[in-house]
Amino acid sequence: MRIKNTSFLAAVAAAAGSSLFVSCAEAPPPPVQTTAAVAAGPEAMPAAATAVPVSATAATPPRVTPDADFRANKPAPGPDVVFKVPAVKRFKLKNGLPVILAESHELPLVTFDLNIKSGGAANPKGMAGLADLTSNMLDEGTKTRSALQIADEVAFLGANLGVGASWESSSVSIGTLSKNVDQALAIWADVIVNPVFDEKELSRLRENLLTALTRRKDSPPQVASLTYARALYGEDHPYAWPQNGTEETIKKMTVADLKKFYDTHYRPGNAVLAVSGDITEAEVKAKLEPLLKAWKPKAVAEVKLPKAPQHGKTRVYLVDKAGAPQSSIRVGLIGIERRHPDYFPALVMNMVLGGTGFHRLGLNLREGKGWTYGVSCGFDMRKTPGPWTASGEFVAARTADSVNEILGEIKKMRDVDVPEDELRQAKDYIIKAFPTRFATDNAIAAQMVSLALYGLPDAYWDSFTQKLATVTVADVRKMAQKYLQPSNLAIVVVGDQKSNEEALKKIADLELRDLEGKPVVMAAADAAPGAKTAN
Repeated sequence: MRIKNTSFLAAVAAAAGSSLFVSCAEAPPPPVQTTAAVAAGPEAMPAAATAVPVSATAATPPRVTPDADFRANKPAPGPDVVFKVPAVKRFKLKNGLPVILAESHELPLVTFDLNIKSGGAANPKGMAGLADLTSNMLDEGTKTRSALQIADEVAFLGANLGVGASWESSSVSIGTLSKNVDQALAIWADVIVNPVFDEKELSRLRENLLTALTRRKDSPPQVASLTYARALYGEDHPYAWPQNGTEETIKKMTVADLKKFYDTHYRPGNAVLAVSGDITEAEVKAKLEPLLKAWKPKAVAEVKLPKAPQHGKTRVYLVDKAGAPQSSIRVGLIGIERRHPDYFPALVMNMVLGGTGFHRLGLNLREGKGWTYGVSCGFDMRKTPGPWTASGEFVAARTADSVNEILGEIKKMRDVDVPEDELRQAKDYIIKAFPTRFATDNAIAAQMVSLALYGLPDAYWDSFTQKLATVTVADVRKMAQKYLQPSNLAIVVVGDQKSNEEALKKIADLELRDLEGKPVVMAAADAAPGAKTAN
């Protein structure tokens, strides 16, 4: 309920009487009370004088709740619960499409999620955003349905049709009530097998995307992340560019480009289908075989990414946001791939430094100094090495100080062993949160799909917590020394140049970048008449 322009206290006063606001000096003196009146009890006293002065009463004993003794003693923890990863079924359709089924009949719901094993990492040079735009065009019209018809049919069923792309994959999913599964699957399969990539729909989608990309420059956190990726990976690596593209790349994409990406990558042998919910293996096969029979297998060449550039020294990249009240900071370097044997000890090391929960970066910069609402760090592990990044938004006056504190925490991780208690808490957090990864049927299927995307064994999750439990103090320090190289960091700051530049220069050599992450010298050259864009 909205309260109109009447203050809360005034409203209370109106209900309780205007005497609420009478000052002590204006209040009338209380009536004189005789000993007899007090002894007679409150019924014999005037209404305004029912409260007896504290000096006239005995000291009130402290109140004690009936369960005070119980609350005073912390209960001992119970035995650790042994979690068993839910079982799934794996099979293939006749066209070679692998299927992972997480079957459950508790609710009348079912979800089909097709994952193509090609995403943003498969974008050709100079075509940032191609995988993302291709996936987003799938539900914008097929050979038998217009974009509006698709939307209307999905809405009528109360279903959810989703398309999208990540670095590793492109996806088409639909969730629906069990009773509507046949109608929903007909739409889903049509979108996968028969997209037309209509020129009119592409123009509309492109205009919407370009508007969003233009607004991106107004968001310091987005500018910081884009500049950071470009500083780490240079100009030639797909990871250097945003997944949804740049204004230059999106403007030049054609229907032919989208069709080529689709024809090259959207194949049954380059995909995995996750099915979860109220459906059996026999039903999945019976429903999908006729719908996907026209989707023919074809060999898909493995996408080979260029090697990420090596950085010889730490450098600061400053993007000017004049007068900004806070600075967006990214500190990091190129990390490891998802299949790396150091995955488990590296995960624990990161948890101690800046993972979820009460970590060192947060305790220092948020709880201790109050310079940020939140700071964290993490590995973005992909098929090939992704970045390790410490990031946050910091009060402008403490920009350089915040960078130095992050560097100091990194140095401490390298130089000093983690206490056993801190290590135990970090491992416990990951291990005891592990079952939540499988909390729903959809989540179970998604976890199993991730194994297929990264080429991990089917039984990988069965030993996950045991491998985490074996990580030692020595392992954590070894990971910090191996991967947190203080002489090889990219430090990106988006903030006020005038007030921060000199202090940041004391940390490392400084390079100015523009709002698109380009070196200022390159940006000036691109602006010259007849110049070509760098990407």
